[in-house]
Amino acid sequence: MTVVDSLERIASFRVRILLLSVGLFCILFPTQFSELIPLIVGLSMTAAGAFGVVVSRIEKNYRHPGTSTMGESLVLTLLGVVVFLSQNSSLLLLGVIWGLLGLGKGAKEINTFLYRLTNKENFLFPLIMGILEVIFGLILIYEPTEHIAFHVIILGINMILYSIKDPAPHRKHPVEILREVL
Repeated sequence: MTVVDSLERIASFRVRILLLSVGLFCILFPTQFSELIPLIVGLSMTAAGAFGVVVSRIEKNYRHPGTSTMGESLVLTLLGVVVFLSQNSSLLLLGVIWGLLGLGKGAKEINTFLYRLTNKENFLFPLIMGILEVIFGLILIYEPTEHIAFHVIILGINMILYSIKDPAPHRKHPVEILREVL
């Protein structure tokens, strides 16, 4: 095992522990977490976006057509600052954003379901997840502040599952991790 492999294992372990810890906190204390959402999410989005800008700059992936990680990182940074600065009114914004993200994830799951159905593969899980993502997304858009604690529990479950299933979360772009977890 090389030094790089050792450092990657340590980084992976730390990312997993962080996701697992925050996920458990979300599940056990959804109401308390809901009150802290603008602060935590605003700072997290700003930090992840800024880190993503640095990574994108180092990797120079903006030089390739079709990549959007630099742009996504810049937008994520700006959105994080807006959420952090407008803490009282940002809960409504975050609920709508999470609802829209849920609809996008649901659309991808439905597309996976249709692909698997036409190729005679196992399609039940993407079908169920697609339907649930769309329903939860619509609920959040309809009443963004009323159902935020419930979504915090779902977020916690997503974070725990992500910390278990992803073999190398430290190798992913921060924007990619946020997209998968949220």
